[in-house]
Amino acid sequence: MLMVLGQPLCMLAQENSLEATIDEVLAAWNQDQVPGAAVAYLENGNVLFSKAYGLANLEHEIVWTTDTVSDLGSVSKQFTGMAIALLAEQGKLSLDDDIRQYLTELPDLGKTITIRHLFHHTSGLREIYETLFMINRRPGDIILQEDAQTLIQYQSNLQFEPGSRYLYNNTEYMLLADIVEAVTGQQFHDWMDKNIFTPLEMNDTVIMHRQGQVIPRVATSYEKDATGYYNQRYDNSTLQGGGGIYSTVEDMIKWLANFSRHLVGNEQTFKTLTESGVLNNGESLNYGLGISVDAPGGITRWSHSGSSAGYRSMLEYLPDLDRGYIYLTSTPSNGSPASKLSQAFLGDVLPPPESDITPEIPQIPKAMPLAKPKSYAGRYFSDELEVFYTVKLTANELSLYHRWLGEHKMLYLGEDRFFLLELGGTLAFGRNDQNQVDGFLFDNGRTIGVEFRQID
Repeated sequence: MLMVLGQPLCMLAQENSLEATIDEVLAAWNQDQVPGAAVAYLENGNVLFSKAYGLANLEHEIVWTTDTVSDLGSVSKQFTGMAIALLAEQGKLSLDDDIRQYLTELPDLGKTITIRHLFHHTSGLREIYETLFMINRRPGDIILQEDAQTLIQYQSNLQFEPGSRYLYNNTEYMLLADIVEAVTGQQFHDWMDKNIFTPLEMNDTVIMHRQGQVIPRVATSYEKDATGYYNQRYDNSTLQGGGGIYSTVEDMIKWLANFSRHLVGNEQTFKTLTESGVLNNGESLNYGLGISVDAPGGITRWSHSGSSAGYRSMLEYLPDLDRGYIYLTSTPSNGSPASKLSQAFLGDVLPPPESDITPEIPQIPKAMPLAKPKSYAGRYFSDELEVFYTVKLTANELSLYHRWLGEHKMLYLGEDRFFLLELGGTLAFGRNDQNQVDGFLFDNGRTIGVEFRQID
């Protein structure tokens, strides 16, 4: 058989066809003055495709390359899963241990929360982003690693019974990184580098553990505004465990290869990593230790997406076929190519992804007539968050006001419940024995039931 550069002609034809397909999928990233992306594909331990597109930095016109560093976002969570799986094999902890065994300053909230609960997003603890937004932390503001334990120290009650419900939660993974430090006596980023990154020769992979940390060859994060201009979006956090890992597609292909080669971990490690969580009622979550586990078309798939500032990432791997890809970009503004990439690389064995289905547009609830709006007006305080809100009555309409977060109209849903326009959250007011309003519970997406009491 004729060979060109050591490859059969038929193989080269297949590769050229694949490259043309991926070029088309990522055409929006491959333009002048547009933030770019990189993608790599692995099959049977071999890298069959690796290419970068567009610019890593618009100001200096630095091009994306396959060794450009980008934030993995929540794809980082599976690395935390690997860390705990390895420590469990060494007998240094158990997934069913009470987390307060290692994080002794956390309060007793009346129910045992295990390491497994943290991994499966079933703990009932507060989600750090949505909760801090209630306090006036906004997207791009500083969130420090130690904020997770501070948040939980003042949580007055669980959001739900541990194990009874799945609710995606970054706080839990920050606590898992703290558990790694408590068990090993080492800083999380140092332990991860020594035990995972270095053995896999992921030499360009780092964890951002200092605010403003300089990371060589990192892509700048961007997002397009309403006028069509790209602006920088900053990652000011030092969040570890749930995110904070910066890597390249070249390094991440080594991570994918380890799923079958087991240079770090063994068959049992990966069984632990990818064993799906189960709710108390027996319902499977299709989620392991920081990695989604499902079987579309009967083909087992391990996957996860990531989002941080303007960075986006996607990882998919088919363990039975040893095939997978990694995608990284520094902007969300060109859309999400994940479903098209999945079809390009894996579509011969996988059905079309569910993301190809147009999602339903959330509908604003219909407002109901409110007889006595004045009874809800007043000032409210959360002892847990140490924050004030005011329910204002203007021209017979209610709004929720915060000095820095602004004013948001309230739509009455009936039975003392209101929907917050723009914020999208809900307020459920409570009453005392005299049937007078005396407080409300604030739900804001992944944060549920934050108590506010009326103070005047």
